[in-house]
Amino acid sequence: MQIYIFIPLVLLLTACSDGGDATRGTDDGEHVWSEQVNTIDKARGVEDILGEANDKQREDIDRQSQ
Repeated sequence: MQIYIFIPLVLLLTACSDGGDATRGTDDGEHVWSEQVNTIDKARGVEDILGEANDKQREDIDRQSQ
């Protein structure tokens, strides 16, 4: 009875294995997700710039409304 449970579990683990390491990097020495990480970093930089512009605009509006 235990063999009927063990065999499907082994097959499931084998099927889920990708056979590789996603963190090993590319041929040029960069991380596999480096392009996506760079894009996120650029988006954070743009977010900071927009936040500063928003703060300045709010200060200008507050100054004009006084």
